[in-house]
Amino acid sequence: MAHKDPVSPELVKVVLARDTRETIRWLHEAKSVPLTIHQWLWRNPVCVAPLVDPGAVGECWGRTTLEHVKDELRMAKRADSDPDHLVSLCQGHTEDGRKAGRQWNTTKEHRVLIREYLRLMKQRA
Repeated sequence: MAHKDPVSPELVKVVLARDTRETIRWLHEAKSVPLTIHQWLWRNPVCVAPLVDPGAVGECWGRTTLEHVKDELRMAKRADSDPDHLVSLCQGHTEDGRKAGRQWNTTKEHRVLIREYLRLMKQRA
């Protein structure tokens, strides 16, 4: 069954552009990343996990996906399809990462970090 608010190609571009821009900002400010911006973007999918969780640096792999993130815990209702509720994550930080040993995106502490990131992005917009 199709969702009432599908993620349009235009919305995908908006979210990916925002998260790529924030990755570039993060790389400018980061002192511990031994790669240039070009090297980072060439080797890694767009993923905000390293931006919000320093322990996630070096764990990105696979394709970029968009993750719906609710403002608060709710059962059985997906978050809205808008930039305030979508974030870019790589396969390594989503369900596919579970097959590699851990699922980063669904832990309580990481959900809190993602929500903080989305609130900050909303303030900057």
